[in-house]
Formats: sequence, structure tokens, C-alpha cells
Amino acid sequence: MRTNIKMITTMKKIFLIILTISTVKASAQQAPEDLRSMVKHSFDHFSEIKAMETQQRIAADRTVMAKANRLPEVNGVASYTHLYPVPKIALPGSDFAFQPVPAENVNAGVEARQLLLDFGKSGSQIKQSRAQASLLGTQTAEAREKLAYQVADVYLAIAFLQDNINVQDANIKLLEETEKMVENKLKHGDAIDLDLLNTRVKLETYRNRKVDFQNSLQKQLANLEYLTGEPLKDTIRSNFSWPVPSLQDVSFEGNSAVKTAVEKERVAEVGVELAKSQYKPSLFAEAGTGYKNGFLPDVTTPKFNYNAGVSLSVPIFHGKKLRTQEHIAATEVEVAKWNTQGIKDNIKKEAAQQQSDIAASRERLQTAETLLQQANRALMLAQSRYKNGVITYLDLQNAQTSLLEAEISKIQYQYQLSVSSLALLQLNGNEFWK
Repeated sequence: MRTNIKMITTMKKIFLIILTISTVKASAQQAPEDLRSMVKHSFDHFSEIKAMETQQRIAADRTVMAKANRLPEVNGVASYTHLYPVPKIALPGSDFAFQPVPAENVNAGVEARQLLLDFGKSGSQIKQSRAQASLLGTQTAEAREKLAYQVADVYLAIAFLQDNINVQDANIKLLEETEKMVENKLKHGDAIDLDLLNTRVKLETYRNRKVDFQNSLQKQLANLEYLTGEPLKDTIRSNFSWPVPSLQDVSFEGNSAVKTAVEKERVAEVGVELAKSQYKPSLFAEAGTGYKNGFLPDVTTPKFNYNAGVSLSVPIFHGKKLRTQEHIAATEVEVAKWNTQGIKDNIKKEAAQQQSDIAASRERLQTAETLLQQANRALMLAQSRYKNGVITYLDLQNAQTSLLEAEISKIQYQYQLSVSSLALLQLNGNEFWK
């Protein structure tokens, strides 16, 4: 009688575990605080994010460089040249020879060049640098989002494995109680050695399954530490469920991949503007001052000098290079637009598929809930009847197997529902960690 009471108590605990998992998951509608904390830690730890943030600083420096093209350039110059032979002109009737240039030429001074007007050419270069920096910022945000959902996937897997381990523990406890009951009946001659052997074989099978789940759990914990840089300190509680947006609520504009694709379009469009600006002239102011020799009448003595003026550079013919660059840039815009459309089409397809999976998982969960209740009741009846000798051990074993299958199925369907809901949130660009 005492053994039967223990088994009934164990059965109630098993059913309570599954019921708690499903009830709490259905009621929670926000990402757990510990998951949000893990995601934020991953942003500060993951090397790929760090590398992209460093690239953003490089992109900012490139924008500064593009702006620097509008600033004056000042260079110090110094040169020495030895000429041989040196041209000389002998004056008639005299020993004096006129030398127009020195044999030793020296020059030291400062030269300056300032862009005055380029009709938007430098402005296009600055705009392109800014667009590329903006694109890199968007790509970094996309990488963060992918990392966040990767952490969430691992988090869900850990919760799923922990739930399965709990179920295995409960069923192992149940089989241990069954083993004692069979041993007791065997002593009284109401059971056979095969019944006890089958119970022990099944018990070891459940223990091996638990080892498999524990092995998978350790791998996921290692994966989580790799992503976040910190080991998991507490057990993950599966008391959460992701809010599921409807298919009509899925926003292309909120998706990080779409944002990146749109930024690529903008970069390509700026590239067309930059290619067209290469046809435009550039006007520069130039000046210089310093000391050099070669001035008459004493060509050997360095003298102070300066110069100032303007220069105009007008593109005339470059072997169709500029026109080809413009054509390539325009084609890149077309490619970027098609890429954006392809991403949107894929999101729409993925959203529809995830919605279908969510609907199917919800239906399966309802069925699994009913099956679990029935399997729990059936096992309690089977235990009582087996104890009274009304049914065989095979009937009891079938009832136990049915309960375990119902438990595992319910956890699996809940996991599939959470994964599909999480995927749909990612398609919608939901930043659950904020």
C-alpha cells in the first residue's frame, strides 16, 4: 500500500512538472531578464562585433579624409641639381662668358595648393564616405541582432534540455518505484523474473537518455559561454513565451537585413553621383615662396622669390573610362535594388512558413495536453490494477511508455512553438533585449 502511494505521488509530480512548464510558458509574454542580460554581455564580448565596431571608426576616419580634400595642402620643398655642361655665351672682343644658369642649382621654400571650386566633386566623395559609414553601422546592428537571436536560440535549447532532464528524472523515479513493486510481487510469487528484468532494462534506458540530454546540455552551455563570455551561473527557467506577431504585422522596414539592403542601395546611388561628378572641372589656387638661385644677373646667389596663381583642370578625354565607371555604378544600383526585393520576398516566405509552424505547434500542444492527462490517468489505473493482479506487467509497461511519450511530445511541441515564434520576431526586427 505504501509503495502504491509513493508511485501515485511520483505520478502527480511528473504531471505537475509538465503542467507547470506549459502553463507558465503560456502566461509569460516577455523575454526573461537573464536572457536580455546575456545578450548585452555578448555585444561587449563577441569578437565579430568588436571587429565591426573597429571598422566603424575606420569609416569615420575615411569621412574625415574625404573632407580634408577641401583643405589647403602646404608642402616644404628643397632640391639640389648639378648641371653639366653648363651653357655659356662668350662676348665678342672680351674674355667674359655669359652664363644664364648656374651649374649648382638649389631651391628651398614652401608651396601651397587650395581647392577653390570643383562643382560638387569633393561633395560627392564626402557623401560616399558617409554612406559607407552608415552602411557599416547598419551592418553592425544586423550582426548584433543575429548574435542576440543566436544567444536566444541557445537559451531555448538549454531550457528544452533541462525540461527533458527533469522529465527523465521523474520517470526514473517512477521506474525505481515500479522496480520495488515488482520485487515485492516476485517475493510473493505474483510476478516472474522477466518482469523485473524488463523493468531494470527500461530503467537503464531512461538513465542513458538522461546522460544523452546532459551531454547535449553541456555542449549548449559551452556554446552560450562562447557567445556571451560568461558561464551560466543559474539554471534557466523555462517560464517564458515569445509574443507572436501576425503575418499582417510583419514589417519589412524593421528587418535588419532589409535595412542593410536599403543602405547598400544608397551607397550605390551615391556611387552614380560620384561617377558623374568626374566630368566636372576643378579650380585650384596655387602659391609658393622661398629661396633659389638662377636669377640674373648673379645666377649663383640664392634669392627670395614667390609666386601665386590659379589652375583649372578640365576632363576632356579619358578613353571612355569615366563613361564606363558611370555605367558600372548605375548597374550596381540595379543589382542592389534586386537584392533588396529578393530579401523582402524571402522574408515574406519565411514569415508565412513560421506562421504555419506556429499554428501547427499550437494544435499539437492542445492535443498533447489532452493525451498527457489521459496517459497520466491511465498509468494510475494500470498501477492499481497491476498491484491487484488484474492486468499483466506488459500492460503496466505500455502505460508507462505512453506517459513518457506524451511528456516528451509536449515539451518538444512547446520548444518548436518557441523557436518558430522567436524566428518570426527576428523577421519582424523585434529587439527583445531592449
